[in-house]
Amino acid sequence: MTLNAALNQVPIWSPDGKKLVFTSNRTVFNRMFVKNADGSGPEEEIATPDQDKVRQVVAWDWSRDGKYLLVRSESELWYYSTSERKSRPYLQGPYAVRNAQLSPEGKFVAYSSNETGAWEVYVTPFPLPSSKWQVSRGGGDEPRWRRDGKELFYLSPEGTLMSAKVNLGSSFEAMTPVALFQSRRRQKISSQDVFTYAVSNDGDRFLFNTIVDRRQAAPLWIMQNWALQMEK
Repeated sequence: MTLNAALNQVPIWSPDGKKLVFTSNRTVFNRMFVKNADGSGPEEEIATPDQDKVRQVVAWDWSRDGKYLLVRSESELWYYSTSERKSRPYLQGPYAVRNAQLSPEGKFVAYSSNETGAWEVYVTPFPLPSSKWQVSRGGGDEPRWRRDGKELFYLSPEGTLMSAKVNLGSSFEAMTPVALFQSRRRQKISSQDVFTYAVSNDGDRFLFNTIVDRRQAAPLWIMQNWALQMEK
């Protein structure tokens, strides 16, 4: 998809699967670019909030109707309108926000924030954050919605995958989170490396970037002069 020498990362699929938006530092600072998923055509830079002032911009999610991108602007959360080609602030404050994802019907956003001094998972209405609900207890990060919006997953500080049943209506309601299993997610490799797992549509399968136990890996054998052995 990308062939230049820049650091290109955090790819996000468009709802129809025809495009990818990703982050690249090819202009020194991280900016957003979009390209056809089949590799055809040029890469187009997406306008970002306060382009001359903001150094780090990362896309976190693309709404199911294709109208909005959730965007990290430094430590704040903005959203980008694909029709208007404009960005607007969404969550701003003296705290950091990361790993945001829109609910399937697009009425809520799940995100993690350190506003209490520890990272916790919250949900707030979209596009106006008029209220918020804390989902995690004792720490949480990387919230991901099930396809039907009836369940919200996240990772505890110890790497345990947690699940909270939720009700989405005119308001939001979350049940007490329960532990599913212990993950072995690998160490993040950069500040933009925000996602370490993905959830299947039915919420029954999970794809993790996990630690490889090399002590159990098969040994590598090197055979020298194999051509000479063939002649014999």
